[in-house]
Amino acid sequence: MKMTPSLLAVAALTLIGCGDTTGLTNAQSGSYSIALGGTLAITLQTVGPGEYSSPPEISGASVLFTGVAEVGPAVPAGPTQAFSFVGVKRGRAIVTFGHTGANIAVVDTIDVH
Repeated sequence: MKMTPSLLAVAALTLIGCGDTTGLTNAQSGSYSIALGGTLAITLQTVGPGEYSSPPEISGASVLFTGVAEVGPAVPAGPTQAFSFVGVKRGRAIVTFGHTGANIAVVDTIDVH
């Protein structure tokens, strides 16, 4: 079975809000919900050359991008990056993570309630 970049792009999502911590893993673009004032970390693994661009494109004013950090340990496939957000306004934001190499873009929908 041949693996394509879309199957290899890994997005791990951690939601933290109201004292609860939930961990989800997603291999493709997805939809997520966080509380107003809650934080969200999306971790993306690159396969091959390049990295996910920072800052990501955000349509909507419900989330604020607060930073990106490389996550270790390093793996031969490529960099692993953790993108951090906070819910600042009730509503919906579409977050697009473009890639500088051949990996497909990851597009996530984040609802802040």
